Amino acid sequence: MRISIIMVSAMFGVFLIFAIYGGVTFDLSIKEIQKLLATRNEGFAFNIMQDLDQYIDKRLTDFKKITKLETVQTTLKQSNLDFRQIDDLQATIKQKNLEAEFDEEFIPFIKNVENDEISKELVETIQFYKNEYGYDVVEELLITNEFGINVVLGSRVAESRHDNKEWWQVAKNTGLFIGELKYRDEYGSYATEFGFRINDENGNFLGVMRVVLALDDMIHDFINDAEITNIQNRDVVLIDNKGRIIFSNGIQDFQRSESVPYFDQISSGKDINTIVLDADSEEVRLVSYAKSTGYKTFAGFDWIVLLDQTSSSFIDEFVELRNSILTMSIIGMIVSVIVGIVVSFFITNPLKQLSLLSESISKGKFDLKIKKSWINEIEVIGKSFNKMSESLKKLIETEKQLAEAHIRIRNERLTTIGEIAASMAHNMKNPLGTIRSSAQIVKRNTKGKYKEIDEVLDRMDRSIEQMSRQIDDVLNFVRTTPLNFEVVSIRTLLDSAIELLEIPANVIIELPQTDLKIKCDSKKIEIVFINLILNSIQAIGKNQGRISIKVNKEDNFVVIEVVDTGNGIPEEYLSRIFSPLITTKEKGTGLGLSTCKNIIEQHGGSISVKNNPTTFTVRLPLNSE
Repeated sequence: MRISIIMVSAMFGVFLIFAIYGGVTFDLSIKEIQKLLATRNEGFAFNIMQDLDQYIDKRLTDFKKITKLETVQTTLKQSNLDFRQIDDLQATIKQKNLEAEFDEEFIPFIKNVENDEISKELVETIQFYKNEYGYDVVEELLITNEFGINVVLGSRVAESRHDNKEWWQVAKNTGLFIGELKYRDEYGSYATEFGFRINDENGNFLGVMRVVLALDDMIHDFINDAEITNIQNRDVVLIDNKGRIIFSNGIQDFQRSESVPYFDQISSGKDINTIVLDADSEEVRLVSYAKSTGYKTFAGFDWIVLLDQTSSSFIDEFVELRNSILTMSIIGMIVSVIVGIVVSFFITNPLKQLSLLSESISKGKFDLKIKKSWINEIEVIGKSFNKMSESLKKLIETEKQLAEAHIRIRNERLTTIGEIAASMAHNMKNPLGTIRSSAQIVKRNTKGKYKEIDEVLDRMDRSIEQMSRQIDDVLNFVRTTPLNFEVVSIRTLLDSAIELLEIPANVIIELPQTDLKIKCDSKKIEIVFINLILNSIQAIGKNQGRISIKVNKEDNFVVIEVVDTGNGIPEEYLSRIFSPLITTKEKGTGLGLSTCKNIIEQHGGSISVKNNPTTFTVRLPLNSE
């Protein structure tokens, strides 16, 4: 592959990976930020809702303290005692109400019922709240006795009797009444009424206090929290338990407003942290909420605080970063292509010429020269290659001459050594035969008479056999005689080789079940099998072992495998085990396997070896001719 293609591919791949990484990182970052903002906004919503519940609870606690004032308790006790002494209370109240219909100046209260002194204190309290916050905190405040008759007025004129009102009955029975938030024409604002049961120190019912609180006061702290939180396109919305907006950038006419579009998901308790509000524009918004859980004695209004944030408020910066990454990646890809073209022209082509010169030199051709290059480094390398080519040409010619001389001398020496070795082996063979015959005669005449002589003769037989084998190895290696072809079976050759060997009792030979006939020189192939089986026996030694011989046919070749359970061939000898004079035995000549290799190759075959287990594999053509 050309270097320019590699460089362009590498640079292109780097910028492509950079672009993909930027895109993936962008998406993952958006998701993580959404999770983070959702968690943070939920915390904001929860804190705002808690502050709202706490604020209303504080207001209720303040008003409950009024019911414990000694003057209120004393006044109600006296009022209840006075009203119990009236014989026909219902008729008296009815008569007073009729008088009020004809006299507009008439205040519809029973004479001496309301306590002016306490009323004055309550009016001062209400005025204090108004001065403190700048608006009417309490729209109406009154206290009734146990008969529902006004005893104390803290704000404006009201009906005289209230025991038939819902707020009065609920407050009397449960201790606290919380009314519905609605617009009240008489006050010109949204407000909620509360009813508080008044008990004496023994828990006996004395009366009910009614307070009407303005919405402005109830969400006073909520508005402050919303102004602080309402940043980065994040809106704080307060809704009631029907999904109508109570507050969103100002108090709303929530009784006429519709439910927020995702109120169903809120009411079902689903997680709505990420929703699409506008299907047309596919604007993604992050919406988190918190429901009212109450605070201490205040059970809560079931109101819900929403934090609605646009995705653009936290995605825009990442979009710009992503666009920058994509732009840089595209520019980088274009630059990589341009760089590849430049590199191809100024570097790749000269390098290609250098490659052609190297290939030419490897083939023994030294006439090719490198052309001049615009790049100094390439020019220097080219000149060096040209000089190297000339030097190699001279060196190879010299080496060739030296090698030819060395081979000629070596061949002459080997020829001389071979002739001497063959002559010595041949000359030793006749005396050795005489010694063997003489030993056999002595052995027959003295067998069983003298134990020491029998042992000496056995050692002589072993030594004569060893010397005979070594002489045969030398002769088989040195002399190369023409092949005498005949058709013979592999099994016959193996049986003949085994008969000529002394198989120890500790070695088991497994002959092949398959038998094939080949055309070969049976005497020489027999020598191969004798050497291979003898090597296996020597490798097994005195241990219990097994020699397995397998025969298979592959195409036009017969494959013979000789496998033994011996110790194997040391790795340092394995690669050159068929070379002359290489042996792992103390008394070996190192010519046996080399002779086997020569015979097999003379037949047009091959021989190889491997360990674990030790396996000699012979491949012979079915017809060696």
